[in-house]
Amino acid sequence: MKPRILDLFCKEGGAGRGYADAGFDVVGVDIKPQPRYPYEFVQGDAVEYLAAHGHEFDAIHASPPCQAHSALGRSNPHTYADFIPQTRALLIQLGKPWVIENVEGAPLIDPITLCGSMFDLGTAEYWLKRHRLFESSLPLPQPACRHSDRPVIGVYGGKARLRRRTPHWGTNLPKAAGEEAMGIDWMTIAGLSEAIPPAYSEYVGKHLMAAVPTGQLVLGFAA
Repeated sequence: MKPRILDLFCKEGGAGRGYADAGFDVVGVDIKPQPRYPYEFVQGDAVEYLAAHGHEFDAIHASPPCQAHSALGRSNPHTYADFIPQTRALLIQLGKPWVIENVEGAPLIDPITLCGSMFDLGTAEYWLKRHRLFESSLPLPQPACRHSDRPVIGVYGGKARLRRRTPHWGTNLPKAAGEEAMGIDWMTIAGLSEAIPPAYSEYVGKHLMAAVPTGQLVLGFAA
């Protein structure tokens, strides 16, 4: 029987696919319907579900909404809720191997940063530059970025975009280019722009998987 991982704030399943590739049975939870989610799905409040059912799983991943910490969200006058502290407190209380993922600028504790270039993601001409932070209850090795080797593509705001030689994102590209760069072929363009590439969570999942058989949690955070 495979270990089970809880995929909180799951959206359309980028993280879930990576954890499945790492060998987990995956259950996703999101407040909104997610008909494209490729694994078992529960519609509901992720934090409430974690409190009620987190003990039933072998490991837990959480991707709380990033609007409070993203550059776009910070420029918006709307005030967004920050679910990271509450989620972290519940995860620590449960004592299972866990990961919190979010954007650069989020208040994660000693996270590692993953980028598409670390996993050869992109197209024939461009690296995928998509930095995401991962805080964990166990140490995660930090790979090195290589996106300075070639131009980069980004997928955000409902678009795939090629970065020009300026601080700003330039030419819009077809959805197929974003799908190729992310390693995702089942999502809407909105889902694609919110997702993490499955290669990221597969990398993290292999480290979580190593912690599951013994049931021993390595205390401390990634350096």
